[in-house]
Amino acid sequence: MAETKILMIPLEEKNGFYMEISDSLQKALTLPLIQTFSLHCGQETVKTKASFIRNEKIVLYASEEIYNALHLPIKSLTLRLQYDKFTNTFKLGPVICVLIDSIQDDEKIQFGNIDDFCKEMANYCAEIGAFFCISTLTDLQQNQKKGFHLSHQNWKKETIPCPDVIYNRIRSRKLEYSQKYLKFLQFAAANDIPVFNHRYLNKWEIHKIFASNQHLLPYLPKTMLLTKKSDLQVFVNDFQDVFIKPINGSQGRRIIRLKNRNDLFEIYFTHPGKSEQPIIFHSFQEMYKHLFPYLKREPHIIQQTIDTIKLDNRPLDFRFLCHKINHQDWKITSSVARLSAKDQFVSNLAKGGELYKIKKILSDIFDKSTCLHLCSILSEIALEAAKTVEMNVEGEYGEFGIDMAVSEDQKPWILEVNTKPSKNIEYSLNPSIRPSAKAIIRYCYLISGYDVS
Repeated sequence: MAETKILMIPLEEKNGFYMEISDSLQKALTLPLIQTFSLHCGQETVKTKASFIRNEKIVLYASEEIYNALHLPIKSLTLRLQYDKFTNTFKLGPVICVLIDSIQDDEKIQFGNIDDFCKEMANYCAEIGAFFCISTLTDLQQNQKKGFHLSHQNWKKETIPCPDVIYNRIRSRKLEYSQKYLKFLQFAAANDIPVFNHRYLNKWEIHKIFASNQHLLPYLPKTMLLTKKSDLQVFVNDFQDVFIKPINGSQGRRIIRLKNRNDLFEIYFTHPGKSEQPIIFHSFQEMYKHLFPYLKREPHIIQQTIDTIKLDNRPLDFRFLCHKINHQDWKITSSVARLSAKDQFVSNLAKGGELYKIKKILSDIFDKSTCLHLCSILSEIALEAAKTVEMNVEGEYGEFGIDMAVSEDQKPWILEVNTKPSKNIEYSLNPSIRPSAKAIIRYCYLISGYDVS
């Protein structure tokens, strides 16, 4: 199937289904000089008359009736155009949609901490040829699908074509377990629409996947699912210093650190409103009684605390953004070091952490040789972790955020995997469109059947 990037421009003075094809476009796709074609976008197809015009640009002029029938905003669009000579059909796309929870209409629509990232993806689509939009479960399951597209750097809600590929950025785990989301997945499957970053993966299932991989097992902190009081008692006696983490937690929220200092038990919280100072108990029973109201709300894991390297007595860890680049390979698009805020035991930006370049901060701690070795092995483990998770879970995944640490004995450790990593953690040589935004769009091209090159 022949394919090229085109500029699609509205024809304001023509009625009915009519388009004009530049001779440059005709040559690029080796089009027959006939007067009727089928034009397809999303789930809509129109029969349209066509004429050929002299123009040095690869351009397609289309009547407003065509725009409306294909549910495209009436404006100039940079898209890819595929031509199937056997069916005499053009296909416009790809239509790339980011799926979010919901949004309340107001004067200036924004999408929280992914707003800038979405604008970067939209601008990259305009550069290389794709229609980018944002929608919700409700809007995508209507007959006339609604969504937001970028117009003069502001989001505008209109009818949109049915997507060719959907990137899941729903933040609510509850919504992902709902019948509404299940029906959406059934709709996507019935219409051959790939959905990637299928769902959140919890900490316990990730741990079990890694624990079954002999290459990754040495880099896992000792971890178990907290099911009863005796689990915690044995674990804290064995390791003296442990983390208690909700299996569905994120951004360093609701984490508890527990230390056993000669049967004096210290509890540290990351819960909002909780003091950063430890709460001290003189017995395990007394301590557990205090913790139980928190533990019963949701499942937790217990994990040994890794004595990570520090700078100015502040713990340090690392985030690697990994993206799938073809049907089997992954690459690291971004990596950063995160330094915890003073007196904090988590490094998340939401908790006051700071970002640094990995090589720069490791060179402040180690000699050059050790620094280069650690950078290399951390990257290798991150890529192996991304491949391992993807191979062992149901659904399509195109990106992971792999959190790692290095202990005082220079050993790497895998701390966590994020299926919907934050978009605030990334260094870029090109601040206008960061590497991960380009990686996501290129992956959308790949799985929607368009030319990724």
